[in-house]
Amino acid sequence: MTLESNKELVLRWLKMGKQGFVGNFHEYFTADYRGHLAAQPTQSLADLVRLDRGFAASFSDISYEVADLFAVDEKVVLRVATRATHTAPFYGIEATGRRVTITGIVIYRFADAKIAESWGELDFLGLFRQLRST
Repeated sequence: MTLESNKELVLRWLKMGKQGFVGNFHEYFTADYRGHLAAQPTQSLADLVRLDRGFAASFSDISYEVADLFAVDEKVVLRVATRATHTAPFYGIEATGRRVTITGIVIYRFADAKIAESWGELDFLGLFRQLRST
């Protein structure tokens, strides 16, 4: 795949996210995908499916504002702001109805035209502050 096609796959992945992560994750990720999110344990593809669909179950109206998207060798770097409305319980916090923003940077490594590994730094502390503010 080309650098442009790798970037296009990431953008298609975001489109799937806007639709609530309904669809086949295997179109985007290798079967042996490994995810690294801050200090969390390494995630498998099954973990990613569970986490992303859990987020989509708690937040509606998901949208993404891509600030940067570039590719070098087998990697694509994404800097993004995710916006969503908190409409169902999330990690013990009842729905607040608040519109929230989560900023983040994710590096995707590609193999065989799919995402094989990712490293993400997402502002979950900022998210929880938005959900708990009065």
